[in-house]
Amino acid sequence: MAREIKQGKTANKNLLLATKSEVFGTTQVTPEVVEIIAQIAAQEVSGVYSMRGKLSDRFTSVFGSNARGKGVELQQTTDGLVIDAYVFVQYGVAVPKVALNIQNAIKSQIASMTDLHVEKINVHVSGIVPEKADSTIDPNNLFGDEVTN
Repeated sequence: MAREIKQGKTANKNLLLATKSEVFGTTQVTPEVVEIIAQIAAQEVSGVYSMRGKLSDRFTSVFGSNARGKGVELQQTTDGLVIDAYVFVQYGVAVPKVALNIQNAIKSQIASMTDLHVEKINVHVSGIVPEKADSTIDPNNLFGDEVTN
């Protein structure tokens, strides 16, 4: 189970992973690592177009870097982790089914990679992205004036 690590007077927000062996020392992961795991798990679900980013993520991507944990917010509670995933889905998908698949994928990946308990996963659909229409414009006949024989 995850717990907050206190170091001196300041609190470190790293998550402590439980080990089942007689190893000396601890294993800790930052919340950002868990957010990245959740982000990748959600993006791999069929029907998810992309994750919603923040304004700061857009600035980060302009400068050639990827936003880590984009579209995922993590909270630690006494009962476990609460994860909020913000997604854009593709037009025509069954939104409740995609949301359930996102929840299952995130919970499964976090459990298998970190052994942390996930209490709740909230999926927020921020938008639906329509399919791109095929361009039927002929670049040689932009205004449709020419008649083809």
